[in-house]
Amino acid sequence: MSPYIILRDQARTTTVDPSEKSPSLAKKSTTRGKPDTNTFEDFLSYVDNLLDRPRQNSSMGLLSPTDTIPGRSSIADEPQTMKELIDMAILRSNLTGAANQSANRFEIARSGRRVAVIMLARPAYRLGETMSAVIDLTGSHIPCYSVHISLETSEKVDPAIALRSNASIYRVTKKAHASFSENALFAQRLTFSPTIPPNATPEFITSGVSLEWKLRVEFITPRLVGEEAAWDDLLEEISSDDRGVILAAAQRLPAESFEVAVPIRVYGAVSGVEGPGVDLEGLPV
Repeated sequence: MSPYIILRDQARTTTVDPSEKSPSLAKKSTTRGKPDTNTFEDFLSYVDNLLDRPRQNSSMGLLSPTDTIPGRSSIADEPQTMKELIDMAILRSNLTGAANQSANRFEIARSGRRVAVIMLARPAYRLGETMSAVIDLTGSHIPCYSVHISLETSEKVDPAIALRSNASIYRVTKKAHASFSENALFAQRLTFSPTIPPNATPEFITSGVSLEWKLRVEFITPRLVGEEAAWDDLLEEISSDDRGVILAAAQRLPAESFEVAVPIRVYGAVSGVEGPGVDLEGLPV
């Protein structure tokens, strides 16, 4: 917010004796003494991009001066290896989409009433990394009794070639890699930090079969009756007299559960043998 702008050229030049300079030195001194005429034009082009960008898509934020200007191709900045492609995909995973929807923040509601907010550190990971998820229960309109979270994978088959229904395929191919259960009574925030197994299968998509990674969260909430936002108390009266009232925890609470699936992306690990002239066919990714 407080940029440091240099308005003068701070390059230092020295005079080289023509009788002592070599061809290579002469080339260096010529290059150093030559002013950069493209700097001002690049700056004007960057400003024009900032002015045109909000009109095209105002949800993408400001453009960094070090980023590649749209419409220009930068061969040096393009990823050359599989590791660089994965790194760039993970770095860009937190960008806000065109519909101004965050990829790592999800508001969960039940019958139009807020239950919790699920927040992820980032929506894309590699095999073997530890992901971080936070469930924020502050300001909820419906209390939450308990939460069960599981990190799982499931396969999805194209209906044109599938012999079973989607629900049957999900039950057969579902695999839970980590799970977490916690009592959410009077809790304001719950954290879940599972480690993605390094020997698991990364996400892939083919014309017929695809593998999806999801963070499945099950909420146990009070049973809602119609549009009324009323539920039973956690304490019930046992006895009362002139000395006071005795309360005990309720033995039965009418409750119902619902679950949501938060999509995440898991990329494969680099094989470590990639390089120019190396055939990657048949290697694990």
